[in-house]
Amino acid sequence: MPTEPPDDPPDKPTDARLIGQAVRSVRRARNLTAAEAAAAMPLPLRTYEYFEAGAGRVNLDHIRRFAAVADADPYALLIGPDLGSTELARRTADSKLMLIFLQALGEFERRAGDRMAALDPREIIRAFTAAFQALETDLQRRQDAVAGLRGASRSRQPTRSGPTSD
Repeated sequence: MPTEPPDDPPDKPTDARLIGQAVRSVRRARNLTAAEAAAAMPLPLRTYEYFEAGAGRVNLDHIRRFAAVADADPYALLIGPDLGSTELARRTADSKLMLIFLQALGEFERRAGDRMAALDPREIIRAFTAAFQALETDLQRRQDAVAGLRGASRSRQPTRSGPTSD
């Protein structure tokens, strides 16, 4: 006899609340007030506050409108909580990582069509692992280049020395 999965603990945040936390993180990173975001969406301030607080159900229209106002990735807002991160949307607001990923997936689906059913999950994992490792390598290269520039800048700054007595 099959058993039912246990209910989520009562203190577990809802999807709407986690998305609201992601929205707040992006809004703050964009230096927007709640009133500015609400006015630009356009929504009454109280409605926006409920949206950001995660009260009620997930509202896709509000997510899309907020993403447009904040120049953020609407898919990162939606998917981040499922990945265990309410910060994914803030971290990828400029790069639009999830949007680009899903667009590439859509292009692949149009080209591959029904052949997608034959994909080996192990090959999918290998391909995505390699792609994300390449992105991580690029991030490290960029970070090293910035650190090198900062070090070079410091070495060119004149040093202050006090009067010498001979």
